Order: sequence, then C-alpha cells, then structure tokens
Amino acid sequence: MSDFQKKTFVQIREAYFRERNESGELVFEVEFWSSYFTLILDLFYPDYRELPIESTIHKYHSSNQYDEDTWGDENNGEVEIDRLEEFYGHMKSIVLPESLGAQEVYNAIIEICESAIKNKNKLYFIADY
Repeated sequence: MSDFQKKTFVQIREAYFRERNESGELVFEVEFWSSYFTLILDLFYPDYRELPIESTIHKYHSSNQYDEDTWGDENNGEVEIDRLEEFYGHMKSIVLPESLGAQEVYNAIIEICESAIKNKNKLYFIADY
C-alpha cells in the first residue's frame, strides 16, 4: 500500500496476493485496495466471458457480477490461483492509462506473479469485501 492509502480516513477494503512455498510458508505478500483490482479488471479486461469458466478472471468477474459469494472473500479463506501462468498472461496483456493511478498496484501484482512462477510457488488471493 502507498503511504496515502495507509493514511486515508476512509474505510477501504483490502485485498492480498500471497505467494507461499511448498511448505505453505508466506514468501511474498502484496497488500492493496480491493477496488483497484476490480477497477483494473472491469475497465481493462471486460471480455472475461470469452475466457474458460475455470479462469481466475472469469471466476472473479462472475462472482462479483451475479452477486454470488465473491471469489476470494475473506470469509471463505485464501483462494489459490490454480491457473497462475494463464492469469499472469491475462494480466500482462492489460495496458493501464497513467491517469488511472493503479499502476503501482498493477506492477506489484505482475511482480508477485513472476516471483511465484519463477520460484515454482503457489499464489493465493483474499479480500475483505
């Protein structure tokens, strides 16, 4: 989170990507506002319906859109991104405008994906919607 995010007076919902090794130990964590992730996917990956229903992005979008239990909700615990390389490829295809202000979050998500792939670790997502 940026210093601004930590100092804000508004209650903001948080989300996390967590890289865990074979033993389940936390190796790397990215903390951010969940609204940034939703904004990135809603505005810059709107064609999620064209993805396989098993795709992380499809599951995330459809659970939000159809008012189902939201994918990655803290009440259900961490959710593994089981199609990590596919998710990473979709995220890498997104081009954000500088004016959006989400570049730092986007870069951190890309970095943790690359780390998990490189180190053959697992990546998890959780949010407090």
